[in-house]
Amino acid sequence: MSAAVSSTREPPYSDDQLDLFGPGADGLLGLDGTGPRGAKPRNDAKRSMDFMLEAAMQYGGVRDYVDLLDRLAALRQYKPFNALLVLLQRPSASYLLPAHRWKERWGRVSRPGEQPLVMLQPGGPVMFLFDVSQTEAPDGSKQLPLQLRNPYAMDHVPSAEFALNWVTLNAKLDGVRVSPAGHGLPSAGCIWPSDRGMTQPTLVKKKPETFRPVRVRYETLLNDAYSATERLATFAHELGHLYCGHIGTHDPELWTSRPGLAEPLAELEAESVARIVFKRLAPGVELPPHLDQYFGNGEPRPNADIERVLVAAGRVIEMSKGFAPRRSKKLAARL
Repeated sequence: MSAAVSSTREPPYSDDQLDLFGPGADGLLGLDGTGPRGAKPRNDAKRSMDFMLEAAMQYGGVRDYVDLLDRLAALRQYKPFNALLVLLQRPSASYLLPAHRWKERWGRVSRPGEQPLVMLQPGGPVMFLFDVSQTEAPDGSKQLPLQLRNPYAMDHVPSAEFALNWVTLNAKLDGVRVSPAGHGLPSAGCIWPSDRGMTQPTLVKKKPETFRPVRVRYETLLNDAYSATERLATFAHELGHLYCGHIGTHDPELWTSRPGLAEPLAELEAESVARIVFKRLAPGVELPPHLDQYFGNGEPRPNADIERVLVAAGRVIEMSKGFAPRRSKKLAARL
């Protein structure tokens, strides 16, 4: 359910840019009147904004520069620069109000632990707001208009938390790391290849319980405003992209690399995986109409590689039921 999946996604920074305590690091705050390596604070401000813009486009579900402009324009309540500040803090934010306005107008309150978004205020320093994705509805609250609701909302599936936990643990065996994302409601999640030299402790044997560090080869973000059911559907979709080869492979014996597919076809295959998974795990629950944004009514859909879809779906279903290491000892030894 990502806005876009690319086989060329890379972090918008290098390791030396993350050395916050290296030479000149205090210049980031302008303590000596200059930035790192003699750069002026103004240049630091521009570089920090460029960094955040790139990060929003890489990890915030923003397709490209034009999509970013469209999202800025969609936040009609605020001036363009303030809208940009909001999107840098919470990509895909869609509707913002101060906490008291949410309470007065809609009867909604901020979710526990949510941090307000900071915006410049005319005639004053700053104001603090919450996006609709940061709020929840107590009993007696008003129903939100359709355009402000979660486009990927799903009925509750009691077993979703169990399945999501096991899929997440088993995906580590393939080098997948899952992180929560504070995005707006329109952005469900995304996946991309990563080669930053990171590892994560991974369960490789259940009895006796044995963990080993496994290299992180793929990063996945799941919207933390979504329910476990919705995150499971999103993760099944993103793993569909991975196991169908849309973002490449680190090992051709696990799955074949097929980057460069047309986006509608890649989305069709990934959503087909998610649909099969959910029809097995929760037959009565319908997935959101995710593919409507790629195909019009009556428009013919491209032919998916059904064999890859079925193999990918079978793997995710197996992963959802409990500890499911890959059966090949040769492959397990190469983790």
